[in-house]
Amino acid sequence: MSDNKPYPPVMKGVFIEKQGGPLIVREVRTPAPGHGEVLVKIKAAPVNPSDLAALRNASAVNDITTFIPGLEASGVVVASGKGILPHLWMGKRVACSSEYSTSGTWAEYMVTHAGKCFPLSSKVSDEQGSMSLVNPMTALSFFEIAREQNHKAIINNAAASALGRIVELLGEKNGMPVINIVRNQKQAEDLKSLGSRYVLDSTDPVFIENLGILSHRLKATVLFDSVCSRQLGQMIDVLPQGSSVIIYGNLSREELIMINPRGLIDNNIKISGFFLGSRAKENGVLKNIMNLRKVNSLMGSGLTIKIHDRFPLSRAQEAVDTYLANMSEGKVILMPG
Repeated sequence: MSDNKPYPPVMKGVFIEKQGGPLIVREVRTPAPGHGEVLVKIKAAPVNPSDLAALRNASAVNDITTFIPGLEASGVVVASGKGILPHLWMGKRVACSSEYSTSGTWAEYMVTHAGKCFPLSSKVSDEQGSMSLVNPMTALSFFEIAREQNHKAIINNAAASALGRIVELLGEKNGMPVINIVRNQKQAEDLKSLGSRYVLDSTDPVFIENLGILSHRLKATVLFDSVCSRQLGQMIDVLPQGSSVIIYGNLSREELIMINPRGLIDNNIKISGFFLGSRAKENGVLKNIMNLRKVNSLMGSGLTIKIHDRFPLSRAQEAVDTYLANMSEGKVILMPG
């Protein structure tokens, strides 16, 4: 600590050594919060698919010499800029998300807008709290969309993920069936052993046929797809008439996929994209706070996201590699402390 400030003048953060190269840790000046901002001492920060996408696209949208990755985390507000909300959060444990490309959560400290911080319940640990924004808020949004569009059941692709488990839990709580699509037989067996009723393996030779039968039987007219592979066109062709396809990820990394336009026209299929940041802006601060309270309540009453491993900042590259190799085994957490 220096100059009577409650934080050190320099901190450690994760950076990209060069585009396509490994992650490294460097010391940089600790940012000071401005008007409407807070400085969060990071306790835990997960590795998310959105973080991996940001790393891949870093050179196209950011100066990689100043880019610090990391979208969400938990921590303690140790300094605040001017404004009512920053002072309200001072000293509080919070879940937080990044505002600036130069101040991500994969660091010892992060400056962000006070509106991107939400108090954590004492029943929620730092590790679980660090994952209380992206996945739970995305899952809540899925069910909001399903209700808004009068869908009776939903289909979720890549359902073995941490997000998939939350979607399944919320499906049970909302009385809305969820068809879980996974990418191999082991994942299918794992989900069934956990109690999932509707599980389809996308590598099964009769997967497309079974998807058509089950989606029609359950009236599952919305497909949330984070894989976006060449198989998507076949999936769309067997969905019930009037279905919606909402793409929220690109795990396949396919840049172009083929979709039969006649099928879209004949069956009145709608295709759109989903980005949590855009949804949050549409919801507004009040709705977001209400949703965060729902998440806090769920986490305080037993919603637990499985953690596969934990790493210090100095092993950030190993953390990313571990997550990529074990994405369905649980989350990987960076622990700056």
